[in-house]
Amino acid sequence: MGPRPDRPALLRAQLRRRRRVLAVAGAVLLAGVLWRWDGYADAGDAEASLAAFLHDQVEVDAESVLWWGETGALTYRPALFRGRVDPSQPHDLYFVRARLTDDGGVLGVRGLSNLTRTSSADEQAPRRLGPHHAAYATRVRGAWGALTVLDLRGEPEAVTEGWPSRARAQNAVTNLQETGRPEGFGRRRYALRPPAESLELDDEEGRLVAVADGARVVIDPGALSPVEGAERVEAQAQEKGVPGTITWVVDTVRNLSFVGPEPIAWLESRVFAVKDWVQRQYYAIAGAPDTEQEVAEELGVELTEEETRRRAELAVTDPELGWPPAPAEPFVRSPARGEGEWIPVVDDPWVRENPNAPPAFFTTFLQVDPERPFTRVYVALWDPRQAQLRIMSGTREPESATGETAPGMVPRDPETLGRVVAGFNGGFQSLHGEFGMMSEGRVYLPPKPWAATVAVMRDGRVGMGSWLDPPEGVRHYTERWAVDQIPEDMVEFRQNLTSVVEGDAWNPWRRWYWGAAPQGDEEQVYIDRSGLCLTEEGFLAYFWGKSMGAEELGRAMLAVRCVRGLHLDMNQRHTGFEFYHAFRPDGAETPTVRDDPPPEPETRRQAMHFEIGVPYARGWRVRGRKLARNMTPMRFPRYIRRDPRDFFYLTLKPVLPGRHLVVEDGAEGEGVFDTHGLPHAGWPHAFARTWLGAPPSEGEGEPEGERTWLVRIDPTRAVPAPLAGEALASDEGEAPAPLAYLGGSADRVRGAVSLWAERRLVGGWRFGVGAEVPEEAQVVLAGDALARGSDAGAAIGVDDDGFLVYAERSAPGRDLAADLALAGVRAALVLPDDARLAFRAGETLAGPDEYEREVDEATALAFLPDTRPPTEVLFPDVEPRPYMYWGPMQDTRVRYFRDEGPRRFTSPDEVEGGEDEGE
Repeated sequence: MGPRPDRPALLRAQLRRRRRVLAVAGAVLLAGVLWRWDGYADAGDAEASLAAFLHDQVEVDAESVLWWGETGALTYRPALFRGRVDPSQPHDLYFVRARLTDDGGVLGVRGLSNLTRTSSADEQAPRRLGPHHAAYATRVRGAWGALTVLDLRGEPEAVTEGWPSRARAQNAVTNLQETGRPEGFGRRRYALRPPAESLELDDEEGRLVAVADGARVVIDPGALSPVEGAERVEAQAQEKGVPGTITWVVDTVRNLSFVGPEPIAWLESRVFAVKDWVQRQYYAIAGAPDTEQEVAEELGVELTEEETRRRAELAVTDPELGWPPAPAEPFVRSPARGEGEWIPVVDDPWVRENPNAPPAFFTTFLQVDPERPFTRVYVALWDPRQAQLRIMSGTREPESATGETAPGMVPRDPETLGRVVAGFNGGFQSLHGEFGMMSEGRVYLPPKPWAATVAVMRDGRVGMGSWLDPPEGVRHYTERWAVDQIPEDMVEFRQNLTSVVEGDAWNPWRRWYWGAAPQGDEEQVYIDRSGLCLTEEGFLAYFWGKSMGAEELGRAMLAVRCVRGLHLDMNQRHTGFEFYHAFRPDGAETPTVRDDPPPEPETRRQAMHFEIGVPYARGWRVRGRKLARNMTPMRFPRYIRRDPRDFFYLTLKPVLPGRHLVVEDGAEGEGVFDTHGLPHAGWPHAFARTWLGAPPSEGEGEPEGERTWLVRIDPTRAVPAPLAGEALASDEGEAPAPLAYLGGSADRVRGAVSLWAERRLVGGWRFGVGAEVPEEAQVVLAGDALARGSDAGAAIGVDDDGFLVYAERSAPGRDLAADLALAGVRAALVLPDDARLAFRAGETLAGPDEYEREVDEATALAFLPDTRPPTEVLFPDVEPRPYMYWGPMQDTRVRYFRDEGPRRFTSPDEVEGGEDEGE
């Protein structure tokens, strides 16, 4: 045997050979330790230590800290806590992951994120619910407003179900930015309706138990609907819209702490400037485009002589309706053929229309920049007497100051889906100015003084104008007084910048910043822009065009005779207007009232038209098209789906005479509703009548046959007196003269069934007939239900369009229930023998058969005319002010705070060191 090896010497030799590898490993280990070493805090326990560690970033309520998961010196333990950055502000709910020592010290943190960011709400301490959930309460202005349940495992798969893998990856990155972890948090919110003065929380076997003003609410964290007390809360599920690609990249980079909005604005302005230069150079060499041909292709209209003549006939102003208005005045010296002339949207299988009514929409185009012949503004004009404007908040934009969430989509109830006709983009992201937003009665962002505003009132009227001045003596903007300024009858509004036009003036507020540019940059950015305006005739119009500045948008508005103009969103991916026609493939539920699927279109263009199943509405499909083919939104269709950003949508208002009845082997005129010879309050008409059975006699002495008179009553134009209140009264407080009466002894209170009216959120009253009356509804008439075979002489009901339908037979033998069913009435109320309808005919009253009829006006149910216009200038006494007034007020933030730096709306004079002239 040889000598035994010297093991220490061998070990030293091996270490010498591997010293470089070991040195690198040691360096890596040291770097890892240093990277994980954020500092150290030890205040006795983990909660107090976390508060001490984070004291420079956020004020932590140590008693509220809620830990879960495993702990260890090399792992980060997640926690929720109640905190705030400013001691004078309400608390928010935060998430953080902390590395803890065995004795409760904190070695480092990761992923600190504000989960709520609710400047007007005070989040309370979170509490654990079972192994996977937590819950907290929210207090707003001294009242308990909501309960929220969080899924600590992350968002449920249902939130992104059906999304492409690309969108799911984007969502994970967004979650990481906003919540500190890719999986985010599952979230269900339960709004207390109404808010509670007192609230006690407890948990029972993993369920949240809340006692709000004595009412018990039990919530199972695994289900949306409460187990108990569902009538006390409004459950709001977590909802998201599929993000775009380019827009998401821009927003994600902008949200990086080391980037921010200003570099992105600088880059955008330079990119658009280069694009504009390239386009101008191209057309300078290639020559101006064939505007007429391009417009025809983009709007999808035919240039045949027959179609041109037909459009010209429909574009003639009806003197009774004042619709459509006179053509728009072209701006350029040599306008293209048809420029500024109104093109009716009629007989279009892609667009829903009211039957037997004039077109609700007209479109046109304008060239507004002589230096850019490729720039055209497309205009969609609608009659607000036929189309109701609504405002919808997105699932992400804007974030509510109180934690309220929005569905981000057109409501899916059959009434709304059966009437939705269009959708278009909203305004700027809240990051860019934090302008006010209210939707469906919920304030998401408070209004800013003097901001350009479009608002929807409870009765459906739409107002446009500049918001109110601050209260007298107030020099600083606060959310409380801003919210207090919202009128009681206003249920929706959207603000953006200051007015583009007011009266006949462009930019009366002397704004220089119109988006997509760095602060203080006076040079216009030429980009896709959009806008909304109120015309001097009282109509509403949407504007959209490529490669134009704000001044060109203003020129287009003035050409259409706008008296108030609002700049909406910009950028090709954020703008667009879509027409819709939603339908059930198997037809309506009431087959006698024809609402069949629209005719099959003869042509389909992939970049222009679409047909899909309506998301989240089983059994519904929707066809539609863009206003202009060259619109390129982030996805198409967009506004009929759930969307992360706010938008507008339009629904058709039913107007008389409405759809005619289908009468088998009917006589000429039978079932054809007519508005002539009846009292009205302008257009839309208040009444329409027809007959079923024997034709009306044409002279005295001619025998009366068995006949039923049917009268449709539009209750928005002929309002039952008990529902009118003071809204229809004159300035002197006098009620208008009634258009008609329902006389006799009809009971207003008692009966087996009732004709009731329930106030809509927007657009007047919803009527119904039944034994059960909604809790907040008002009874208009009461009596017995009309049954088949009844010998009743008169009855009244409600059809599928919401019209009241009065039926009166001229002689025994007609079945009123069958006749009303043919008219789409599913339930009706029998009227007493002396309760009959009588129209005002000069100094006398007459029945549907035009024979005079006596009525005791003192006891009869009167139908009052509503002659108020559907639009108005909002706050007409507000006058333009210099920047020194509106700038600082509008630049104040309550939700989307920026790092310290120059104001976004800094005056160019201030940037250069000058003073504001104050003119």
